[in-house]
Amino acid sequence: MPTRVMHLDVDAFFASVEQLRDPRLRNKPVAVGNGVVASPSYEARARGVTTAMPLHQALRICPELIVLDGRQEVYRCFTEAIWEIGRRYAPAMETFLDEAFADFSGTEHVYPDLLDLGARIRKEVRDEVGLPITVGIAKNRMISKLAAKTVKPDGLREIREGEEEAFLLPLPIGKIAGMGPKTTELFHDMNIRTIAEFRTIPLATLVAMLGKVGASLYERARGQDSRPIHEREIPRQISRETSLEKATADRGELEGVLFYLVDRAIRAIRKMGLKTRTMRIRLRYSDGEDNETSLSFPPTAFDEDLQPLARKLLWKLYTRRVTVRFVGTGFSGFEAGDGQLELFTDESLARFHAAVDAVRDKFGHGAIVAGRAIELLNRLPHDAHGFVLRTPSLTK
Repeated sequence: MPTRVMHLDVDAFFASVEQLRDPRLRNKPVAVGNGVVASPSYEARARGVTTAMPLHQALRICPELIVLDGRQEVYRCFTEAIWEIGRRYAPAMETFLDEAFADFSGTEHVYPDLLDLGARIRKEVRDEVGLPITVGIAKNRMISKLAAKTVKPDGLREIREGEEEAFLLPLPIGKIAGMGPKTTELFHDMNIRTIAEFRTIPLATLVAMLGKVGASLYERARGQDSRPIHEREIPRQISRETSLEKATADRGELEGVLFYLVDRAIRAIRKMGLKTRTMRIRLRYSDGEDNETSLSFPPTAFDEDLQPLARKLLWKLYTRRVTVRFVGTGFSGFEAGDGQLELFTDESLARFHAAVDAVRDKFGHGAIVAGRAIELLNRLPHDAHGFVLRTPSLTK
């Protein structure tokens, strides 16, 4: 049975929501983010502002940029309304915060023309929610997403069966799902710039160069992508938090507890096949006062990316001369974790964490104590499940 996949992408989602809610922001350069740009409006993009750009750099490029912290709970309401429209038609739909994949395989008699259906969904989202979305249609996830990228914003495109090769061959190699910046640079040094040129490289050569990543890139350069559409609910937030047995101001203990909680949370994120874009931390002092702060960053599922940010947030937040009795961390802004498999960074880290996660799955989380959490070994009870916390909250 032929597969039919529709990719729906909300254009400049966070910024578009802010412009919809506040008419004064329309047609102005807007960026949502804290630390880095999480979502630039198209007016900001026209001035050179890009996603994941540090805010200080964005403001230097575009001094008139309007920067907003963003409100995840507001964005969640909008995205739920959008995907509810998609579910009126799609038998199976895998949704994230600002994009979704809908599987229409086997619905040829119900929806013979997916291009017409895509236009209908776009119109209903615009009329009922007020936001523009871009729709790409093809035989699999990768090509449908690429099709959408070529007509953003507010576009619609279908790559029909048999058109995939003509569509893919002229594209830059960086468009291949899994081809990260450093891997792209590696092939640029070999004067390989288009997918057509990349396809001249034998499979054995790619495997010798890149291992499993090479085999995956070989298939995807030929339009092959067998990843299924999973009907699943993405959580608003994944958090880990605990009260301390004894209130403390000890930097080592506070960092150890926070890093341990980050480690637990990010493992849960990896198990769901996700990456996160926003981290928050929360402290409660012994006098009952609560403080909280958050930070946005490029999508990741690795402790190595998050631990330095966690330390930065902790010492930005902890400025009082009062002991702390509660530490918590939470992650949100999830997206699919099946994108870039970087040769020099993501791929090696992915292999490392897959091995660590496998050990913990078999023997318990406490089988491996890593990073600053080692500070807790002589401070807290420890068993196969990890450190014994006073009031652990393992919420999803």
